Amino acid sequence: MATIKLPAVLVGGSATSEVDVAGDTVRELFENHADEHGSELKDSVIEGGEIKEFINVYVDGTPIDDLDADVPDGAQVRVIPAASGGR
Repeated sequence: MATIKLPAVLVGGSATSEVDVAGDTVRELFENHADEHGSELKDSVIEGGEIKEFINVYVDGTPIDDLDADVPDGAQVRVIPAASGGR
């Protein structure tokens, strides 16, 4: 199992939370999370079979662009929406 750190902005909460999810790849993690908790996170991260342009996914601190990237048992997966703004 891996732990996904969920930012509140992507899951409609008021604070970042963590959830343990089974899966050998990034894709499997998001699919299994959707099966257990609904598709809100998956829909926020994946579009057209790829990670959305302004979403960053890290496995144990390494940026991941490929949904088929391996996720080792016990890994920490972070989902971080890109930040922008200001003038």
